[in-house]
Amino acid sequence: MSIDGITGLDHLVIATRDLDAARDAYARLGFTVTPRGHHTQLKSANHTILFPTGTYLELLGIEEQRPVNAHYSAFLRQREGIAAIALKTPDARAAVGPLTAAGFPVSEPVDFGRPVELPGGSRDATFTITQIDPASTPAGRVFLCQHHTPDLVWRPDQLEHANSATGLEALVIAAADPDAVAAAYAALLGGTVAHRGSTRVVVPAGSGDGQVPVLVATPDRLHWAWTADPAFATATLPFFAGFVVRVADPVKAQQALQKSKFPTVVGEGVMRVGSGSACGAMIAFAQDFDLDSLIP
Repeated sequence: MSIDGITGLDHLVIATRDLDAARDAYARLGFTVTPRGHHTQLKSANHTILFPTGTYLELLGIEEQRPVNAHYSAFLRQREGIAAIALKTPDARAAVGPLTAAGFPVSEPVDFGRPVELPGGSRDATFTITQIDPASTPAGRVFLCQHHTPDLVWRPDQLEHANSATGLEALVIAAADPDAVAAAYAALLGGTVAHRGSTRVVVPAGSGDGQVPVLVATPDRLHWAWTADPAFATATLPFFAGFVVRVADPVKAQQALQKSKFPTVVGEGVMRVGSGSACGAMIAFAQDFDLDSLIP
């Protein structure tokens, strides 16, 4: 059973040094990228890629270095890529107690927002986040995200993608010790840990679109899927390596990737794009997620 107050994966934060280039890269990959938003209090800017399953990708850039965004600034001094994952919660403050009791210390919840331009004028999308102590979440930063205005985030006109993407299907972590990393995320998300050779899969408790599995594998196993990806040479283990996207139409996905002209490896029904083309994140596209097809 997951910790009370956590209801699944909300989004992945992909930190980039060049937000314009990141926006263009993900648009080339066939994603619909939303207009730029600005986090007034956090001094950061973003573009989002929204899925009808209630998950999304966030492309994040720093506008002005402040203590509140120090983690992302430090991350970007090393590399680009998935700098954090956000978990869904209906109440970021109420989750503090259960998280602490479960051995996941947290910092004080933070409220912030960003203006959203609408046909009738601008409105503020508002959020509350609760940061989990990074020492207890190997591979990267994890926080809880409460949406106060979800209708301003998931806009119906921004949920369709040329590559037919419908949602996040898995988070991929590279680790020297998959057992230790998987155990930490199993404790946080609940559920079970499935063994597939040297690979571990954390299957979250419960059901629903936000219950995204976490795949943990050694770099040699991930090399099969993403060959000699540059992230393996620049990132320190363990790290959030990439993600799997479910697509409704593999033909449309392949056409979008061919049009992008990014190097793509296709096999076993899975299309893979390396981190050099996607701002530090390895991406796999598949109609039906099958671990044995991604990493045999």
